[in-house]
Amino acid sequence: MPLQYYRPYKGTGIGFIILTTIMERFFRTILNFIYLTYLGFITLLYELALPFFLLFFLLFRKGKLDDAFRIHNWAYGNYLVKMSWPYIRYEIKGKEHIDKKASYVIILNHRSSFDIFFSSLVPIPNQLVIVRDWVYRIKLVRWAMKLANYMNIDQTSMSAFHQTGQKYAGRNVSFQFYPEGHRSRTGKLLRFRTGAFFMATQNNLPVLPVIMTGTEHFGSYTFPWLYPTKITLHILPPVLPEEFEEPFKAQKMRRHLEKTYREFLGE
Repeated sequence: MPLQYYRPYKGTGIGFIILTTIMERFFRTILNFIYLTYLGFITLLYELALPFFLLFFLLFRKGKLDDAFRIHNWAYGNYLVKMSWPYIRYEIKGKEHIDKKASYVIILNHRSSFDIFFSSLVPIPNQLVIVRDWVYRIKLVRWAMKLANYMNIDQTSMSAFHQTGQKYAGRNVSFQFYPEGHRSRTGKLLRFRTGAFFMATQNNLPVLPVIMTGTEHFGSYTFPWLYPTKITLHILPPVLPEEFEEPFKAQKMRRHLEKTYREFLGE
C-alpha cells in the first residue's frame, strides 16, 4: 500500500496531542489526589499510635524524649515509603557498611523535595537532621522537628553548631546532612559545602556517604505532579577523619567525597 495512505487526516495531529495531554494531566491529577489522600489517612493512623510509642520508649528504652521523637520521625518516613508500594519501589545497597553501634555523619545528595522521607530508608533510627529555615516554617512538620531537636542551620551560630555536635556525638546520635545545601534543579550534583565535614572532623565521627538515585523522577520541581518510580540507596563504606591530614582537614574531606559522588554518578 502506498505510504501516503498512512498519513493522518490533515489538522488532527496538534488536536490529538492537545487532547492526550489534557487527558494525561486529568488522570495524573486524579491519581495524585488518591495517593495523597491515602498518605493522609495512613499518617493519621500512624500518629494515633504516638502516645503508646512514647510510653513504650520511656519505659523500656534508655534515652531522652528527643531521642524518642527522632526515632519516631525516622520510622514515620520509613513507614510512608514502604506503604507507598507499588507507587514507590526501592532497593538499598551496602547496608553491610553500617555498624549499628556507631554514630555517623550521614551525607546524601539532594534531588527531590521528598528526600527527607526517602532518607529514612537509611537503617539508622536516631538521626539528628540538619535543615534549612524554610522547613521550620511548615506548620504540619514544625512540631515534630522541634521535639526532635533538629538543627535549623540558618539560625545556628558557629559556636552553637560545635556545641550541638559535642553534645549529641556522645549520645550515639548520628547527624544527617545534605552537603549541597539545597536540592538540585537539574539533577546534577551541586558543589558541596563544608559543614558536614566540620562536624565529622571536630567530633571524630566517620562520614557515611549515601547516594540516592531515582528520587528526581518521583517529584522535584514538578510538584504537585508525582510519578511512580524506583529509588535506590547506595550506602558506601564510611570515610574516617584520620584519613586526612591537617591543615584544612574538613576541606580535604569535602573535596574527596564530592569527587567520589561525581564519579559514582558519572558526572
